[in-house]
Amino acid sequence: MYQALRDVVIMRRQRSLPQASMRVVADATFVKRSIARHECPVLHSAGAFEEGCDVAKVGGVVDCGRCPGVSCHVKDATVVFNRMGDMGKLPTSAWLRLWKGGGAREVLAEVCHDEASPTKRAVLLVERFARVHRVGRKLATMFVSALSTPALAPGLTPWFPDVDGNDLVVVDTNVARAVDALRGPGAPRTYGAREQWVREQAALIDLRELRADLPSYSPRLVQQALYAFCSRSNRMARGDPCSGRTSPCSSCAPALCPFMSRP
Repeated sequence: MYQALRDVVIMRRQRSLPQASMRVVADATFVKRSIARHECPVLHSAGAFEEGCDVAKVGGVVDCGRCPGVSCHVKDATVVFNRMGDMGKLPTSAWLRLWKGGGAREVLAEVCHDEASPTKRAVLLVERFARVHRVGRKLATMFVSALSTPALAPGLTPWFPDVDGNDLVVVDTNVARAVDALRGPGAPRTYGAREQWVREQAALIDLRELRADLPSYSPRLVQQALYAFCSRSNRMARGDPCSGRTSPCSSCAPALCPFMSRP
């Protein structure tokens, strides 16, 4: 929703929204009803909608060229998100691609029926969720892994063990910076190359040596550790003593530490 802002700031903004606003972006029944009632022809399918909907925010005014001046839930969602104009297409795209019909339960059932491997199921689910407008590979991976990787949140991963997200990797700015620093110059700076490098390093680490209840192999947890270490704001929020240092501590990795590598 809000790039370059911390999760707690986003959460605070979300919680401050009135119920009427949240219905527009998070109530599947409301979105379904709004689609059914509207006469705009691009609302009939995901493809037509994502290609033909031209809702935009120009000069602070949200409107579209197809049905100018006509109110709709897509325009309302754009106002709620308070970002670039096409961000308001996300709830409708999500409903058309995932919640129409049997919803996410049906998507999960289809993937589990078609693929026997729990780790490959996770990959297929990422592909399905990434098709939603403005979601993409990174956010879809975060969503699927949050529901299928017990090492991240024990007891809060309802898709596991049918879906195993341990092999997934989220490459955000912090992780990309860390991987590039550790690989050295000349390595390809693509999402896939960075993702593969984290998997290769995770294969060299037995996480059970750190804690007995962890899986021996979890690229997702190794990646999360990189993210947590490289996140200046998150370490400061946890009261990390390094946040007040002017020189490296005894166990520092200066190339990665946000307090040493950047002002």
